[in-house]
Amino acid sequence: MQRRDLLEQAAVVVAAFLATLYAEWQIVTGALTFQGDALLHEYWMRRFVDGELFRDPLTESLLETGYGPAAFRALYWLASRVIDPVLFGEILPLVLQPFAVWLLFRIVRTHVAWRPAAWIGAALFLVPWEVHRFSGGHPRAFAQPIVLLALLLLLSRRNLAAALVPPVGLLLYPPAGAVALGIVVLATLDFRRPRLLDLERVRWAGVSVLGVGAAFVLTRLTTGSQDLIGEAEARSYPEFGPDGQMHFFAASTLEFLKQNYSGVFLLYSASILAVAAALLLVLRPRNARLLRWEAWCVPIAALVLFAAAHAFLFSLYLPQRYTYPLLPFFCIAIAVWVRPTFQAVAERRPAALVVAAPLFAFASVLLALTVFPLGPQLSLEELGSWLEDAAPYLAAGLAVGLLVAFLVRRGERGAAGGAAAVVAGALLVGAVTLAGGTRSPGAVRCGDEALYRHLRTLPAETIVAADPFDSNCIPIAARRPVVISRKLYQPWAVDYFELIRERMFQTVEAYHGVSVDAVAELRTRYGADYLLVRAGASERLWPAMEPFTGEVQRLRDAVDEPAIEHLSEDCVTWRQGDLQLYSLACIAGEESR
Repeated sequence: MQRRDLLEQAAVVVAAFLATLYAEWQIVTGALTFQGDALLHEYWMRRFVDGELFRDPLTESLLETGYGPAAFRALYWLASRVIDPVLFGEILPLVLQPFAVWLLFRIVRTHVAWRPAAWIGAALFLVPWEVHRFSGGHPRAFAQPIVLLALLLLLSRRNLAAALVPPVGLLLYPPAGAVALGIVVLATLDFRRPRLLDLERVRWAGVSVLGVGAAFVLTRLTTGSQDLIGEAEARSYPEFGPDGQMHFFAASTLEFLKQNYSGVFLLYSASILAVAAALLLVLRPRNARLLRWEAWCVPIAALVLFAAAHAFLFSLYLPQRYTYPLLPFFCIAIAVWVRPTFQAVAERRPAALVVAAPLFAFASVLLALTVFPLGPQLSLEELGSWLEDAAPYLAAGLAVGLLVAFLVRRGERGAAGGAAAVVAGALLVGAVTLAGGTRSPGAVRCGDEALYRHLRTLPAETIVAADPFDSNCIPIAARRPVVISRKLYQPWAVDYFELIRERMFQTVEAYHGVSVDAVAELRTRYGADYLLVRAGASERLWPAMEPFTGEVQRLRDAVDEPAIEHLSEDCVTWRQGDLQLYSLACIAGEESR
């Protein structure tokens, strides 16, 4: 049995690895394809390999905000001894996601001896690619492994090891470390004891609290930090409104709770899982007792910290980051509850099992996608179109479910409820697979390969001024700093916000205004050496980027010919296709043309 268990766990890890490799393939294999947030989190780490790279004021100011926790930086620094840090970030999900899937598999197995349950939970957790945060290997990629590891250790009564997870987690991804600490503290409650406390766990929870405090101090000493913008101040800036790039504040409470940054951001796949878990609890309330208290600590800690992050905006970072553990909790709950629920149906109405499994899956999808307030709330016509796309996935899920159900029934006499549970779980996996998108989201293809090759021939300290959309890829693909880019516009820290806001306004004025002096100021103010101009850039739309969207439109209405359209050809140092690179020293008259 021990050998069988090891082989089964190995199969889970291999399957999760292959599925993750498929989802990440275009990022892992594409030389100029990156996960979007690598343009923020990892581009600067190449200075671990070449100390002359990214010593510009913008990057230094970004790092002073505390982007990149201490252990996260240390891990990438160690990896950079043998591998490009950006490539390391691209392959890291191939380790972290299978590890997290294995942890969830083990957690379900500690609850339920019935073997298909752990497989159902692992499969449900593997496929919601649209809401997973593993891709790119950013700090939040460690969120699920941190929380799930703490939970598994607590369930296994390895209290010392569990107490060490939150301090380490804080150094890798603070929101996950905080949730793990909440789980460790809540797990000290034991409702079977007269005093309601497990004294051994209380001692280790105290150690964990002290460790988190030490990790917090270490983070401040090693990575630095800046004052974060407050709620009242943020509300006064359009960047945080419905039409801004950060769109934190919304017009309605419901929209506020649904969206990224401020809400739970369940989208399609996690909405289906949330509704399926809720249905199983409603259909059989006694299911609640089947989850051990430690597992219930996960959503309690996550939601308490979510509320605290809202109460102290933005001192505890973004509220939505604390809701990540809800996804694995839904998967654990479904895996543990699905068989007892269908066994109850089998005991009361055996004939109903024929339709119970597909009906449950369909009801979960229907309610999640049309009625559930935090879901996408599709119209019936939109739902019909979605179900049409889902048909192959549902058919595959049904086929697999029926096959496994047949094997289960052969191995366990009278296990009709278990067979129905397998079919229901497989149908859910099929639905969530389509809802998750089958590929990791956010892949960015940087297409100006010739430009990046040329820029890499320039000195490492070269700073490039470009349209904020065109400059997104330059740091990671060309390894040269920029004046500002859309991706680097992260206005959460006060000092950094002041710096990037001025740079963005000056860039808008240079590209859409009438003054050549405004173009030259990109050199005198920010040390830019070159100006990149793409034909038609003055006509590019700036969607959802207030206040700059409005400023661009104002300049377009007032200016017939922007300055960048009649710069001297003598100052062009490189051109290809619709791209031209100008010497700003030449434009400023600091060198002969």
